[in-house]
Amino acid sequence: MTHTSPQTTPDKDLPRPEFPACRIYPQQVLRAAELIELILSQSLPSDRVLQHAFRAERKLGKRDRQLLQALVFFVLRHWRLLNGLTRQDPPTVLAQLGMTIKLAGQLDERLGELTGVSVDAPILLDNHLTTLGHPDNQAERLSLTDDDLQRLIAAFGPDAEAVGRALLDRAPLDLRVNPLKSTRETLLETLRAEGIEAEPIEGLPLGVRVAGSPALTGLAAYGTGMFEIQDAGSQWILAACQAQPGNAILDLCAGAGGKALGLAAEVGDSGYVLACDIAAERLERLPERSQRAGLSNIECQPIISGTDPALTRRGPFDRVLIDAPCSGSGTFRRHPELKQAALDLPALCAVQGQLLDEGAALTRVGGLLVYATCSLWREENETQIEAFLARHPGWRISPLPEHLADHVQIHEGMARVRPDLQGSDGFFFAALQASDA
Repeated sequence: MTHTSPQTTPDKDLPRPEFPACRIYPQQVLRAAELIELILSQSLPSDRVLQHAFRAERKLGKRDRQLLQALVFFVLRHWRLLNGLTRQDPPTVLAQLGMTIKLAGQLDERLGELTGVSVDAPILLDNHLTTLGHPDNQAERLSLTDDDLQRLIAAFGPDAEAVGRALLDRAPLDLRVNPLKSTRETLLETLRAEGIEAEPIEGLPLGVRVAGSPALTGLAAYGTGMFEIQDAGSQWILAACQAQPGNAILDLCAGAGGKALGLAAEVGDSGYVLACDIAAERLERLPERSQRAGLSNIECQPIISGTDPALTRRGPFDRVLIDAPCSGSGTFRRHPELKQAALDLPALCAVQGQLLDEGAALTRVGGLLVYATCSLWREENETQIEAFLARHPGWRISPLPEHLADHVQIHEGMARVRPDLQGSDGFFFAALQASDA
C-alpha cells in the first residue's frame, strides 16, 4: 500500500506522545502490542518487561528501542482516555496503539488498517470533538479508575487535578550521592564530563536529578560506588529517620535495599543496619551493592514476619523503618501498569497495620518508628497512622526535621511528597515515638 502523509496533529490540549524521529512500521506496533498484553495479563512490571525484551532483541537500534518504550508507556499511562477515543467495546491494544500514533500525528493508511483506527475521522469522545476542549469525564482525562479518582480527590481535594496530571508525565531520574565516595559537586562535574545534564535537588544535600534517560550503570562513577539511583521521595524518607552515628537500625521491608544503603552511610562504622524482607530474593543484590558503596555495616536477613525470632532477639532498635507494601499509586508514572492492576486495598491495609504493630514492639524506648509508603491514598497513609495511635495510646507523632517543611508538605506532623510539586514519585511518611520515652 502506498504510504500517505500523516493526519493533522490533534489539539494541543490532548496528550501527545514523544517519538524519536523515525518512521513507524507495522512490526513495531505489533511488538508493542505483544509487550503490553504480556504486562497486563501477567501483572508484570513494565520496565522489567522492556529490559528483558531489549536484552533478547539485541539487534534493535537505539531509535527502535526508544519508539517501543514510548508506545508501551503511553498506552499504559493513558489507557482510559485511549479507550474512550477509540470508541471500541471492548477496546483492543492495537486500537489503543493506533490512537496513540494518531495523537502523535503519524498515523498513515497502513497503520490505520492494522490498528482499526481511521486516518481521517475526527478524534471523538462521547460524540464531542475533544479538540474543542478536554473530555468532561475527569477519570478518563486522568486515565484513572472511578475508584482511584475518588481516592485522589479524598487525598488532595482541589489539588487532585494537578496531582493526577503529574501522574501522566514521565518520571524523573534521581540519584543519591554516596558521601563515602564523593561529594555532590564532584558527581555533577563527573556527569557533565560524560555529557549528562544534571542538577542538584533542592533541600536534599545528596540529591541529583538527571535529564533524560542516560545509561548510568555503565559509568565508571557507578561502578566505583559514587552514587545510587534513588528517587528524591525515598531520600526524604531517609531524612525523616534522623539516623545518628552509632544507631542500630531495622529496615523491616528493605526490598532491594536502597534506603538501607543510605542509612548505613549515616550511622557509620559504630552503627549497623539490619535489612529484612519476607522475599529473600529481593535482598540478593544488597551485599554486592554494599561492597560497591564501601559499606560493611549492613546485614541481610530474610524473615517470615515482623515477629520472626531473627528480629526479636536482635531488638530493640534505635530506628525502625517500615517502607510498607502498598498500592504503589505514587509510582503510576514509573509503573503505569498499576493503574489497571487488581487491588485488594483492605488486605493491603491489614498488612500495613500489622507491620506498624510489629515495628512498635521492635523500637527502643526513645527511638523512632518511621512509616512510609509510595501511595497517594489516605487509607494507606493518614488513616493508618490514626488507627495506630488509637491502638497504641502511649505513642505520638514525633516532629520531623524542621528543614523538611521548606521542601515537602507536612500536615499534623505527617508528610507528603507530591509529583506535581517535588517532581518525584508520590510518597507519604511519618515518624512515631512512644510518649513515655
